[in-house]
Amino acid sequence: MILVVLLLGCGGEGEVRTPPPNSEDPAVDTDIEDTDSEIDTDSDSDSDVVQTGPCPANMAEIEDFCIDRYEAWLDGQSPFEVPTDGVAVTGPGEIPQGYISGDVAAAACDAAEKRLCTLNEWMRACQGPGGTTYPYGDVYDANACNDTRSQHPIIELFGAGADWSPGQMNDPQLNQLPDSLAAGGANPDCVTAEGVFDMHGNLHEWIDEPNGTFKGGFYMDAVINGPGCTYATTAHTTPYHDYSTGFRCCSDPASQAR
Repeated sequence: MILVVLLLGCGGEGEVRTPPPNSEDPAVDTDIEDTDSEIDTDSDSDSDVVQTGPCPANMAEIEDFCIDRYEAWLDGQSPFEVPTDGVAVTGPGEIPQGYISGDVAAAACDAAEKRLCTLNEWMRACQGPGGTTYPYGDVYDANACNDTRSQHPIIELFGAGADWSPGQMNDPQLNQLPDSLAAGGANPDCVTAEGVFDMHGNLHEWIDEPNGTFKGGFYMDAVINGPGCTYATTAHTTPYHDYSTGFRCCSDPASQAR
């Protein structure tokens, strides 16, 4: 029974983390690039966005929908606590919201006059116009995204006493460990051709699927349930949350007209 919980806590059904396809080095790259100096922390979040097209500045226009360029957080709330409600905001240089359920993520997007992305929208945004395997291309790059942490944060924090209980899986310290959750845009190579960041690694992202699905993997694993944009976890229903679950929002361009 403990083994089952352990695997679900890792966001997947596999037992062993294997190197992503196309990786030239079978060893996991444990060096998470420190790119804080490259983050534009002066950029406006949604609350101060000036719209210049059919989508706000912090949303990308992709065919017939808009999508947040960065993973979202909740206005005025700690991204390291389990939220029960809030309004989704997004922008570069901010720590995105972990610990969020699919239900609260959907409500937060709705409160921002947006919505969770559908599977087709999320996949189109991640794979870009060329339909690539990863946001940045077809060949895996271990240095592009935040997806190669070497030690599981649960083991680092709780050691031999880890029981993988909901309390441990939602401990606020997990996403504050070194080389864990990164700010939006901190990995500048982890970007799609249309300027959407962190769709592979960093946090799992809830999408609009009634039985519960989150996409993209997170900073500890982004390969067990499929390479790159195909990664999908379907083991949890929408009330589920842990330190690894995050989200971003989509919208229709007409709904963002001001």
